[in-house]
Amino acid sequence: MINILLPSMGGSLFFKENYFPKPLIEINGETMLEHVVHDYDSLKAKKLIFVFGEQECQRFHLDDSARILTGDEGAIITLKNQTAGALCTCLMAVDYIDNDSPLIIANADQIIDVDYQDVIRVFEKENCSAGVITFSSVHPRWSYAKLEDDIVVEVAEKRPLSSNAIAGFYYFQKGADFVRAAQKVLLKNNQLDGVYYISSSLNEIILENKKVGHYVIDKEQYHSFYSPEKIREYEGGIRG
Repeated sequence: MINILLPSMGGSLFFKENYFPKPLIEINGETMLEHVVHDYDSLKAKKLIFVFGEQECQRFHLDDSARILTGDEGAIITLKNQTAGALCTCLMAVDYIDNDSPLIIANADQIIDVDYQDVIRVFEKENCSAGVITFSSVHPRWSYAKLEDDIVVEVAEKRPLSSNAIAGFYYFQKGADFVRAAQKVLLKNNQLDGVYYISSSLNEIILENKKVGHYVIDKEQYHSFYSPEKIREYEGGIRG
């Protein structure tokens, strides 16, 4: 059984005028939440874990939608207030992920055209303690992985260490490894402009002399819905 953690706290500067919260924005007739959940259909033995804002659940019943989509087999955590970043949000799920089960942490506003079963097989074959999916970019919007001998040796947020941008997908051989690494990030106050990022946990894994791998995809396989324009671009590509 693999745990898949989808933190969905915080809005986007690009979606301020939208009435519904971002997970309920429709893309080709289905909500973003539906697209994201179905993106993991290739993984059969899984548990989806959602972190939503309590206010969004009370007003728009996001938690009910997630329960329906997972057949009531997922886990839902609601938070009253914003956290100090995605890493902190993920730690709110500690009761579900602080164990020896594999863990995926992924952005809740993206689709990756890839067979996740194949991604995990590669990381397992290479005995990676952690792994990321990467694509080519140099834009400071993303986090980046620096490689040596095809192994990740350093990660930076919003700073191109290389052209290996991280596609908002983090694999951990054991969920407990992420929890321990994330706690170290907080203890070291390793934040950027007051925000704690998931990517920082990989540097702690590396400092433990553990192997962090990467799985390369083409840029066209990565669909990040960080703006309305990106949604329209994706919809146009499907129709085309």
